[in-house]
Amino acid sequence: MRIISTALLVLCAILTVTAAVFLTVDGNLARITGWYSFKPGMPLFTAENTQRLASVKWMRIKDLHDTIECSKEPDGTWWITHPFRDRLNPAVAATILAFTEKARVVDTLPYNKVTRSRMREYGVQSKPHTITLKAPETPGENDLTTIARYTLGSASPWLADAGDGKSVMPTTYLRTDFYGKDKRIHVVSGNILSLFREGLLSLRDPRPLLFAPEALREMRIISHQSEGESTVILRRISAETPWNITAPCITAADQDKVNNMAASFVGMTAVKVEDNSQVTPQGELRHTIEFITEGAEPIVMKLYSSFSSPADGQPLCHATVNNRPVVFTLQAEPRVSRKGSYSRIVNSICNLPVLPARSMAQIKSGSGTVYTSELPLSLAELRSLKFSDIIDRDVERVVLRVHDSNDSLKLLLIPGDVENEVNDVWMYALGNQPYAKAEEIVVRRFLNGLSNIPVRGVEADWATGENYKEFVARYGLDKPFYSLYIRPKSCQYRAMLFGVDLPLVKDRDARIFYISRYKDPATGKSKWVGMERGGSTIYWLSTRLTRTFSLDSNSWRARNLVNFPISALRHLTLGFSQAPLCLTYDYIGESWEGKLGEENVTPRINPHRAQYYVRQLQKLKVSEWLDKDDEYALRSLQKPVFSVKIDLELTDYSDAEAVVMDSTELDHDSLTPEFGDSRKDKAEDALTERTETDAALRDAALMERSTHRQTITIEVAPSEETSDKPFFYGRVVETGELFIIPFDDAQGLAGSILDM
Repeated sequence: MRIISTALLVLCAILTVTAAVFLTVDGNLARITGWYSFKPGMPLFTAENTQRLASVKWMRIKDLHDTIECSKEPDGTWWITHPFRDRLNPAVAATILAFTEKARVVDTLPYNKVTRSRMREYGVQSKPHTITLKAPETPGENDLTTIARYTLGSASPWLADAGDGKSVMPTTYLRTDFYGKDKRIHVVSGNILSLFREGLLSLRDPRPLLFAPEALREMRIISHQSEGESTVILRRISAETPWNITAPCITAADQDKVNNMAASFVGMTAVKVEDNSQVTPQGELRHTIEFITEGAEPIVMKLYSSFSSPADGQPLCHATVNNRPVVFTLQAEPRVSRKGSYSRIVNSICNLPVLPARSMAQIKSGSGTVYTSELPLSLAELRSLKFSDIIDRDVERVVLRVHDSNDSLKLLLIPGDVENEVNDVWMYALGNQPYAKAEEIVVRRFLNGLSNIPVRGVEADWATGENYKEFVARYGLDKPFYSLYIRPKSCQYRAMLFGVDLPLVKDRDARIFYISRYKDPATGKSKWVGMERGGSTIYWLSTRLTRTFSLDSNSWRARNLVNFPISALRHLTLGFSQAPLCLTYDYIGESWEGKLGEENVTPRINPHRAQYYVRQLQKLKVSEWLDKDDEYALRSLQKPVFSVKIDLELTDYSDAEAVVMDSTELDHDSLTPEFGDSRKDKAEDALTERTETDAALRDAALMERSTHRQTITIEVAPSEETSDKPFFYGRVVETGELFIIPFDDAQGLAGSILDM
């Protein structure tokens, strides 16, 4: 009896160890029983195993001819490890895991009722695909255990409920021995057989490149031509900083083009992926592109010349990547011509500022397809065609001076106060004239044009080792016609450190540009050229930009015809043809008195109309200021049809204005081009606001103010010229200034203030 008891205990121990081994390997005891209870609607695998699908790190896929094994790298990328090393198409791994998780048993066909003659119909023996998935037993472990294994057969003719009660989904014959030697055939929801339509070797990733565009720090583009090689190097410090070209010259890059190019490389998809041991790249090597990303090994891609597809004549080209043992076949050119009317229609649509840049690029390329012939891989295509990168809202002072003369333009920004609803104001001065209010739209157009009006082209790049002064002098920029000095806004965030007022961010340096007239010896034509001080590129400037370099006061002057607060208004006289209407205004009492000729019309004054008339007068803008000797305006104004006379009592702030305008002059010596740093500090000091300004303004604001009287008389007359849009000429009698106002605004000046 003791022997029998001992034998039974040994047998139980063996069974326990065997069960533990199978649990470790497959996670179930059905391997011992050889049977698992499948019911319609239940998941193919247990909830415990499906929850571990997210941690799967290894899979094997087998068919009748091939076997591939894949592993998941720590960065989440799937790689084929057997029989070769190559990147697995991430869509394949995601599809297999999703199918495994969502597969539901629709029906089970008993094995003993399936005849051998019908086994081929189910495909589990004639064209099977066996998939095995493994994951760590516990997170962080290297030892893997199988959590799912099944063999896919053919597509089933039945449709299964998709789970929403409205739609249906295809089904597939399937067999699994994960639960033991179970040879039953199941019908499960879902169908992923299309993944294996072209064999297991087609499961490679069709994208040649895989990196995050924001992690890209450098691109090296080597073009192989018959006359030799040329290299373009693009670099940036971080994802937030702009791209710059550092070779063959140092210049700014076109940010949109470079970013779109990087995105195009990442989104590039091959039409075919083949083993490099079986296929040799066809054509000549055209480009070698090296991608350097943060914290990763460089990726080198080689693009070859295009060839026609034997099947349909589609232009294709081969490409290789250093970390993949394959040859990619890429689309070289679109099937539809990009020339002619079709191209013009597409370009006109894409140039509308409606869609994002990426969407417009996809429309141009044809639903996002990347064609190698359309990649900007040359210096001319990648460099920026902007004269500067200045942002108009960051500028506070500008000086535009003509050399060898006293002509100059000065622009000065008077900051407003957002909390108190005070707007910024731009002031301008020409030569030694006092500052006056500038038209903000004109100033913004001028500053905006420096960066947003494309240059006509690049005239020359300074080559390293070339004499810099001789290079600049060759284009007349050592003695430029214009010198443009731009001062960015000073740091607004400051802190006191040991009693010293310090900016929290370093103030930006002044920007200096030189523009000159240059005669091209090749064509004999003159053109405007320009460069930034210290730069290495000379641009051929567009006349759209140089036309904004005006030294005409009428171009910069604010379009407001009159500028006064309503509190300063004392008398308003409207010169009608029959008799003048003379109005007196009391600001404190908000009341009006008036006479029409000798008649007292105070009771007939409509105060709301009067207030509205004054507001419209304050908002009135001229279409254009004219020279004081404009013959057409003077001829029309010999017989004015209407006049407005404004009597004001203004507070004198001239001393406060002098404080604001002080220290804005640049002496002629500081404007002289110097291609070193000897005069840099002097020019910057001249453009920097003095530290005493705030204190002086506070003192000026506390002073008791005197007042002075001012009269403004405006006369208007219709134009005698024939025009599609009739207009009126006007004149400020006291100064003789002439202007043009729209027809409707001129009629508004004769609006009625009196009740009938």
